[in-house]
Amino acid sequence: MKTGNQYRKEPTNTTERNDSGFSLASERRPGTTVGFKPDSAPWSKWANRFVIGAIIEGALAAGAIGFLLYDSQYPIVAGAGGAAKYVAGGGAGNWLTVGILGFIIFGPLACAVTALFYQHLEVNLRAPYTGLSNIFGWLHLVLMNVGVIVSTWIMWIGGWQAENFISTTGATTYCKANPTVDSCSVHVQVLGPLVDPIAYFAVLALLGAFAGGIGYVIAWRRSMKIMKASA
Repeated sequence: MKTGNQYRKEPTNTTERNDSGFSLASERRPGTTVGFKPDSAPWSKWANRFVIGAIIEGALAAGAIGFLLYDSQYPIVAGAGGAAKYVAGGGAGNWLTVGILGFIIFGPLACAVTALFYQHLEVNLRAPYTGLSNIFGWLHLVLMNVGVIVSTWIMWIGGWQAENFISTTGATTYCKANPTVDSCSVHVQVLGPLVDPIAYFAVLALLGAFAGGIGYVIAWRRSMKIMKASA
């Protein structure tokens, strides 16, 4: 029967292992990170960071959904219909729907899945991020998360504000009689100015994902060289 030491990351004091990939991974194992304290088991510092990001974004998603549920039952804006009616009604409410769903998919869920890629590289392939790949890892973490959070939150909050505008200002007798007047147009007053900021931050998120792909390729190629050298 195998003992626990055979599954540990570090070799025992009585066993020498001439594995350069194994040694590199052991030497590069990071210290304690906020929220997580590694033990002797194999782990990835970058997977850990993305998991923390997923937890933070999950909390943001829970807060946003809680806000929308409360607004559905007790409309925050007097005379407005509430978030549930906005989603069901379509139109500007589609911005709210797409924004909140986009955040959940590309925020906490994508961040958690991305952690698996880093875990595979740094633990399974024994290719910890160093040097240039480490820079791309930071670009991936920061740009992707900032881009996703800001772009999707601008979208869903904009949709919520637009429907509030329609339910209050846009529903006046004057605006019903003059729907083409700029002061009565939800696209002029609320949605139009949001298009460019959403696009800019969406591009930022894509650049972060692209940087992450480059860092992944660099680390993967390094792992292949290590495996060949130790073969």
